[in-house]
Amino acid sequence: MSIEGAAKELTKEIERLTRETERLTRLRDSLVPGSVSADPGSVPTVVRKSASKTAARKTAPKKAAGPKKRTLSRAGRKAISEAAKRMWAEKKKKKAAVAK
Repeated sequence: MSIEGAAKELTKEIERLTRETERLTRLRDSLVPGSVSADPGSVPTVVRKSASKTAARKTAPKKAAGPKKRTLSRAGRKAISEAAKRMWAEKKKKKAAVAK
């Protein structure tokens, strides 16, 4: 293949890729609301949602909140900590008595 033939093939391939890019851009623009066309001379347009969808969203019932998260007070955490320490101290004492 000569250089001229290769240049023609490359030109054809570039044109094909350009057409494919334009086709895919148009497809994307038709599917995605609010997208801007990639054509350099075009005026950007924004697709707005209809008023009925917006109103429906505002009047939709709220999801029921799950049970309220329970939290421990500082005193409650301290009481649990002290009880755990007593439990482990008793176990340690029993283990020491058995080892004798």
